[in-house]
Amino acid sequence: MRILIGFTALFLFFSPPPAFASVFVPDLRVGLLGRSYPVGAQLVGSAGLGARIWGRTDQWKYGYARLAFNGATSVVVNRAGVEVQLFPVSILGVSAGYESGVRNFRPRFLDCNAVECEGRVDRAYLRGQLFFGVKGVVLNWNVRYEQLRAYRSERPFFDEMTLLRGRSAGEVVIQHNPILLYRVSPEWKVGATSLYSRALDSGGYSHMYGPLVAWSDPVKWSVAGGIGINQSPLFAPGFTVFFMAQMAIAPSLQISDLAFRNFANRAGTGARSKPE
Repeated sequence: MRILIGFTALFLFFSPPPAFASVFVPDLRVGLLGRSYPVGAQLVGSAGLGARIWGRTDQWKYGYARLAFNGATSVVVNRAGVEVQLFPVSILGVSAGYESGVRNFRPRFLDCNAVECEGRVDRAYLRGQLFFGVKGVVLNWNVRYEQLRAYRSERPFFDEMTLLRGRSAGEVVIQHNPILLYRVSPEWKVGATSLYSRALDSGGYSHMYGPLVAWSDPVKWSVAGGIGINQSPLFAPGFTVFFMAQMAIAPSLQISDLAFRNFANRAGTGARSKPE
């Protein structure tokens, strides 16, 4: 929580005074994430307010700060949280956040009499992000450090986000998620992804990896999916189909929304989307 307070102070420090309010950019995004093994799906959403620090946001040479409110639901699992992002340059930045989730679901592959599967799990996290592209090759690398705590639990607990079992006193998790893609056309990319999570206190792990195909239109939509291997000591290794679909309703200052911002300005509707 102290990390999030510190990042909020940085956001306010770098944000301009009200006389320069035109540099603020509100954004909104919704999506659907899912996998077939262990089965899981959720609707996600994010609403934020970004502030340009320097540069022009119609190219990659700029920096920004952003405050976001995130949420997700699968009916039986519901999460909400707040996040502060600081990107000194658009392709490289750090984020800090706090999130709380309430679960009402008992996975079939776990003994929920020995492991806490329901109730509330809170997480505080710090994430580093790198976006890189050259000659058709695109790399998106996320490294995330988080502290998990099961609210009022005296047993080890299961975390459905990382597919890890944590200690009753809390768990520290490190997560690596590189995505490497090659652009075969303006809309299509092919590549591979890996999502590796390690519980530093209890020593457990989970790993999902496999080939990936992604499609995106020049503006709002992006869809990705693949077939890979999902493995963890908590369940038998097996094939999984994973997918992601997102729609940007209003573009953010993230580099991934660059095409959307430029399109909005060319269409004459992006007065708030491209701060000069």
